[in-house]
Amino acid sequence: MFTKQLVAIAVFLSFCFSNAQECTLVLQGKVIDFHDSKPLELAQIYVVQLQKTYISNADGSYKISGLCPGTYDINVSHYDCETKKITFEIGQNRTLNISLEHHISELETVNVLADVHDNHASTQSSTRINAEKIQEYSGGSLGDALATVPGVSSLKTGNSVVKPVVHGLYGSRVAIVNDGLRQQDQEWGIEHAPNIDLNTASNIQIIKGASALRYGGDAIGGTILIEPARVISKDTLRGHAILQGQTNGRGGSATTTINKYRASGWYQQATLTYKKLGDFEAPDYVLSNTGSETAAVNLGVGFKTFEYGASAKYSFYNSDIGILRASHIGNAGDLVRSINSRQPLIINEFTYDIDAPKQQVAHHGLQFNVFKRFAGLGKLSMDYSFQFNNRKEFDIRRGANVGLASLDIDLQTQNISLYGIADAFENTTYEAGIDYMNQLNRPNAATGVRRLIPDYDANKIGAFASLTHEPSEKWVLDAGMRYDRYDINATKFYLQSRWEDLGYEVQFAAFEIGEQGNQILTNPAFQYDLFAFTAGAKYLWDRHYDLALNLSSANRAPNPSELFSDGLHHALATIELGRLDLKKEQSYKVNATFHGNEGDLDFEINPYINFVTDFIQLIPTGIETTIRGAFPVFQYEQINARLYGVDVHASYDFWTKRPAKEMKTNPDEIVDELTKLVSLESNISYIHGTDSSNGIPLIDMPPFQMETQLIWYNAFVKRLDFRLANQTVLQQNRFPNNNYDVSIPDDQGQLITSTVDISSTPAAYSLWNVGVSYAFAKANTKINLSTNNLFNTQYRNYLNRQRFYANEVGRDIHLQIIYNF
Repeated sequence: MFTKQLVAIAVFLSFCFSNAQECTLVLQGKVIDFHDSKPLELAQIYVVQLQKTYISNADGSYKISGLCPGTYDINVSHYDCETKKITFEIGQNRTLNISLEHHISELETVNVLADVHDNHASTQSSTRINAEKIQEYSGGSLGDALATVPGVSSLKTGNSVVKPVVHGLYGSRVAIVNDGLRQQDQEWGIEHAPNIDLNTASNIQIIKGASALRYGGDAIGGTILIEPARVISKDTLRGHAILQGQTNGRGGSATTTINKYRASGWYQQATLTYKKLGDFEAPDYVLSNTGSETAAVNLGVGFKTFEYGASAKYSFYNSDIGILRASHIGNAGDLVRSINSRQPLIINEFTYDIDAPKQQVAHHGLQFNVFKRFAGLGKLSMDYSFQFNNRKEFDIRRGANVGLASLDIDLQTQNISLYGIADAFENTTYEAGIDYMNQLNRPNAATGVRRLIPDYDANKIGAFASLTHEPSEKWVLDAGMRYDRYDINATKFYLQSRWEDLGYEVQFAAFEIGEQGNQILTNPAFQYDLFAFTAGAKYLWDRHYDLALNLSSANRAPNPSELFSDGLHHALATIELGRLDLKKEQSYKVNATFHGNEGDLDFEINPYINFVTDFIQLIPTGIETTIRGAFPVFQYEQINARLYGVDVHASYDFWTKRPAKEMKTNPDEIVDELTKLVSLESNISYIHGTDSSNGIPLIDMPPFQMETQLIWYNAFVKRLDFRLANQTVLQQNRFPNNNYDVSIPDDQGQLITSTVDISSTPAAYSLWNVGVSYAFAKANTKINLSTNNLFNTQYRNYLNRQRFYANEVGRDIHLQIIYNF
């Protein structure tokens, strides 16, 4: 008994001593280039146990204070260098010099290094896509790259028009912010893809909720932040050039980015991109008229020091996109046969020609920014931006109207904002801002077709304030609120019959300002008061485990398409009907995130639930025959919705020790320098959407999907990497029944009733992708060879609006050459 008491006392004293010891040890040293031993400024040293990132100085030096005796893991990274993982022991103050070897991929920014699936300074779930992943999708679209993130899907019109879907929500519910500028490019419709060149991004952050209040309070689905390369104070020229070719579409892309930096603070940036593709091909046939051609230019010049700076940027994006020819039909019979058939009714030979139906979009952006830092306080910045977006849609027209756009809309947007951040305080960061937007929409009346979206003027003024407080090393608390006043004033003609059928002559009699033939001229004007609020807490354990809970509430006003649509939407070959009586949406979302890092295992679990009052959705209601053919009719309606789901990410890395002869450190330094051998990563997403007003499933909810990827580094030879990936998508068994009947003549001319199955969902599918890449270290060149849909699987995607008419694309082989300088 006495012996046990002594042991207990010894253990207790040992515990007290170990917890009473002062953590005053210092690790310091320099980060240098492996090849020429030059110092590396702005290297990022992430200490896993402390969950903190330290930055090297201009001479490459760094210093980490307050360490306890023990073993630590650090990840060290720098632009154009290969990430290094080091394990070391410390029992007294020590010096550790670290060498990094140049690699061809530009790494992500500081807060990405800690963990691409967790932002420790926020309670909101967010994920980043780094530069290397962005380069892989250089020849694709922004939506394709975003779909690699758990919880993000793609809403498609064919293969070239891709919209991001975040936790089941898309369109104006998802804000896209490009280099601090909120994109305004008629994002209302399903087939309106973001007019953004993916190649301008250095990293992309996806915030899955309405907590990015700086950019607006109406993004109840989430916010996508596209960030360019960081400006560095060094006389250097950096950039890359990417050439890509692909077999499906028989085309490719070319892009180059040049960043010129000076130690004085001046810099210039430029990105040029061109893409050209012909008709895509399904496994058994050509998808006629699905080619595309895109050109983009992004230019910037500025001056930046730590204390102050200014910049001016210009962007241009132009795209010509073909729409599947088989999706435009001439009568109700063709529509029934097209939807019920497993093969397009129109299949032509492969061509690079882009004929009607098609869409042409052009987007110009001009942006000016100035900022000033104030000692002991923070930073104040002001932005002004001008955006001009032109969208043309071409239907199949005959006679004198051949080649004339059926829809031609100019959208002009101006923004000015003032933003301040007070980050000089030890434990608390404050943010506040005010912004104003003016928007003019002007359709071209010379198209000879009724305007789908009318003339309108819109104004929005808003303000927000938020704070982040860290009461201790284990807690992060944040909260914020925002208010916007949104006014929209339109001028629109309605057919008198439709105006009366909808009951508007009573409900909106005050909007009537005149008559012209069988049309009523109206002046709809609406004002919306929009409120948003977010609050959350995060707790961090000693090891790399943390749990965050975030509550957000937000309003979204109905967009112009939902309010005013009244006619044929040519790019989709559908008739869309808006409603003037739509109310603003109200969202209440609870988002939880549990993140863990145990050695080489990293995982994150993100469950969420979102209650949306007065949820606006677009549903099919029947068919309407016009002089240009028979088209499905879709109408906006408002219900209450409940969406809940979970995103899961897990990765495991296998490491091997790097041979001592390849290390460039001081002989007396005892460290374990590791090289990644194999990486296994898996993402799972599930969402359950319900129309709680009617007790039925919501339409267009992404089905369950799982993506798994294995990368074998230095396979067979050094710098040769092998990748194997699988995407499995289950059938969506929860969908509303919106089928309708039509009467069509049979071979004898007798009318028969047929059901248009517009509701049933495609079968589950599983796709395999493989790839190899080889990096020429000294030449800063990398070659990627990959094959998507390796087994040429036939499948249809529930979230592709052209799934009614054709299969998805088949096998696609890509060859990509990346040169970094």
